[in-house]
Amino acid sequence: MIVQNYVGCDISKQWVDFFDETSGRFRQIDNQADAIAAYVAGPCPGRDFVVMEATGVHDRLLRHALAKAGIAFSRHNPAHTHHYAKSTRRRAKTDRLDARMLSDYGRRYQPEAEPAPCEQ
Repeated sequence: MIVQNYVGCDISKQWVDFFDETSGRFRQIDNQADAIAAYVAGPCPGRDFVVMEATGVHDRLLRHALAKAGIAFSRHNPAHTHHYAKSTRRRAKTDRLDARMLSDYGRRYQPEAEPAPCEQ
């Protein structure tokens, strides 16, 4: 039986911060195609599930790379994840903490994977 591993992902214009719940490790990469392509070679299709906030254009490269690699992902309304974070009494806000919170959010709500984005 494969246990789902939720990887939280906080995205900004410059950086993408990941938190892997299984390993407990954080990783920050550039929000650039080459760095993202190198990152998505690591997660395991069928086991790893990336949870992120919908950030408009800033998540586009990651979504396409994840879909191409066969890695499941879901995007969530930032207002919903903010309310979840408040419900867990987390007051600090950093990219690393947001990535960890999104991993927790995935574990708690077990969202459905989004379909692959259109190539255009």
